[in-house]
Amino acid sequence: MSFIAIDLDGTLLNGQNEISEENRNAIHYAQEQGFEVVISTGRAYFDVQTICKKAGISPCIIGTNGATIHSNDGKMLSSIPISKERVESILKWLDERDFYYEVFTDKAIYTLKKRREFFYHEIQQLKSADLDRDQKKIAAEAERQFDQFGFVLVENYPDILKQKEEVFNIVACSFNQKKLAEAWNRFDMIGELGVVSSADHNIEITNKGASKGNALEKMAFLMNVSLEQSMAIGDSNNDLSMFRKVGYSVAMENAKDDIKAVCTTTTLKNDENGVAHAIYQFMENFALQN
Repeated sequence: MSFIAIDLDGTLLNGQNEISEENRNAIHYAQEQGFEVVISTGRAYFDVQTICKKAGISPCIIGTNGATIHSNDGKMLSSIPISKERVESILKWLDERDFYYEVFTDKAIYTLKKRREFFYHEIQQLKSADLDRDQKKIAAEAERQFDQFGFVLVENYPDILKQKEEVFNIVACSFNQKKLAEAWNRFDMIGELGVVSSADHNIEITNKGASKGNALEKMAFLMNVSLEQSMAIGDSNNDLSMFRKVGYSVAMENAKDDIKAVCTTTTLKNDENGVAHAIYQFMENFALQN
C-alpha cells in the first residue's frame, strides 16, 4: 500500500474554495486501486471534514500542520498540542504587537472579534487598491481564511486561555513582511516550537514535534505503508516536510519556484485540476514500476 498525501489550500481546493469533480473522481479512483489518500493541511480537522463531506470523499486527515491525525472514519490517531504555558506567552506577545491571529483547537478556531474586523478591512482596502499580480494573490489568500468553518469570536486573548481545549496551531497574520519576519524569528528560536508558513501573509506555530512530514511518517508506521512508494502534492512552505519523506513529490504550478525546486515534478495549477493530473500520472508510473 502507498500514500497519496494532498495539501488543501492552493492545491486540492480551486479558486472557489471547492474540490472539483475531476479531483474528487481522481481521489475515488486512487482509493479504489488500493491507495491510502490523506489530506494534509494547516486547517483544523472539523473544517477539513466539512469540506470533504461536501465533496463526497472520505480520506484520512492530517490537520493543523501535523498536530492531529484522524483516520477516514473519524478516529483520532495522534495529537501533539502546544503547552498551555507556551500558548499564553505566544498570545501575549502577538497581542502586544497587534497581530491578527487564529487559535486552533479540536473544537473551534478562536479569534478576537475586533482584530478580525480590522484584518478584514485591511483585505478589502488591498483588493480595492491598484495591485500587481502577486499582491492580488496575497489578498485573495488572506480572504480565504474567512471561509473556514468553526470560528468562535471572543473579546480578548484571556477569553481564549479560559477554554479547556488543547491548542494545536496558532496562525499569526500581517501584510507587513518585516513584522512577520520578527514573529518568525521570535518563535523559531524557542526549542519546543515549530514555525512554518502556508502563505505570504502568515506564519503558523505548532509544537516542534508536529509537522506534515512527521505525521505522514507516523501514519506510515501505523498502517505499514511505504513512504518511498508514496506521493505528496502541495504548494507552500508547510508542505516541505512531507516532500522530504516521500519518494515522489509534486509541486503545483501555482507554487513558488523554491518549492518547485525541491520536488520530483510539477503538475498543473489548482484551478486546472492539477491534483487529478498528478494522481493519474503517479498511478501510471507506479503501475509501470510494479
